[in-house]
Amino acid sequence: MAELRSNLQIETKLWQIALLRIFFGYYFLQDGVGKLTGGFTGSDALEKWLTTKTTGAFGWYKPFLTGVAIPHHQLLAGLVTWGMILAGLALLLGFLTRPAALAGIFMTLNFYLAKGGGSPATTSDQAFIAGLLVVFLTRAGRSFGFDRWLARRHPHSPLW
Repeated sequence: MAELRSNLQIETKLWQIALLRIFFGYYFLQDGVGKLTGGFTGSDALEKWLTTKTTGAFGWYKPFLTGVAIPHHQLLAGLVTWGMILAGLALLLGFLTRPAALAGIFMTLNFYLAKGGGSPATTSDQAFIAGLLVVFLTRAGRSFGFDRWLARRHPHSPLW
């Protein structure tokens, strides 16, 4: 029992989940850098995307899109871009993996809600949410990541 307790507090021996974490980290980092270098933050690309998705969005989510997201598309474009870059780096390095996975879930959930669900395009969003939830719940940063070192120094923190 002591070995199991140690495993839960210090490290995760599920190296396969570390591969999943690294995949998500690479995806988010690549997508975020693509948005940064592709002019996503300086153009009206997000506004155009949101405007086209508003018609198919969930009914209860449309007021948020039309009242908050579209009028403040420049701010949200920057937040999405830097959120993807930072979450990607954190997941790649296994540093603060649990908050990074939650940030990824939050962003992906908002993309899913804006699309309205039910289309093949939202299937990847659902898979990402499920995969990031696994990364969050298994503390994947403790396997081949900096969270392992942090967990040894501060074993009772919920952040890693």
